[in-house]
Amino acid sequence: MGPARARRSRRTGAKPGRQRRRFNPPDLPAVYVADSEPTTWAEWYRYLAERGKSPADDLPRDLYRISVDLSEVADLRTMAARERAATPARMRPTSAQWPPFQQVGSRLQAEGAQGILYASAGRTRSSCLCVFDAGLEHLRVVGDPVTVITPPPPPRGLRT
Repeated sequence: MGPARARRSRRTGAKPGRQRRRFNPPDLPAVYVADSEPTTWAEWYRYLAERGKSPADDLPRDLYRISVDLSEVADLRTMAARERAATPARMRPTSAQWPPFQQVGSRLQAEGAQGILYASAGRTRSSCLCVFDAGLEHLRVVGDPVTVITPPPPPRGLRT
């Protein structure tokens, strides 16, 4: 997947972790990273659109470059892989669809998966990675974070 990107809100101090997301219920800590900076921002804009927030409501943010070295990753990027894992075959960019994905995330983590690689809900032909507790020690921040204070333009291929 190459170097990944992650972001953290400086306004709220919220960090990746025990927040409920697509593959983790609140009791299952996880960090989410994207395959590129444009994918990171597409996921962010999708998040804002679903919640009816403006970019200014969620800035400033720190953007991190993350090195990922995991050996046990469930690859759910294809429709066939999602069907085999018993998740909805089509991933929609809405949190209303999260509960069945969270059940699968809990199951895969219990079976030893360090993370789940999946197609970005926010950007076409892009990937994201959900890293569970067991994989967190295999993430490394590369360089210093970049603090973003003005919203970047929405990336090409954005889906909301």
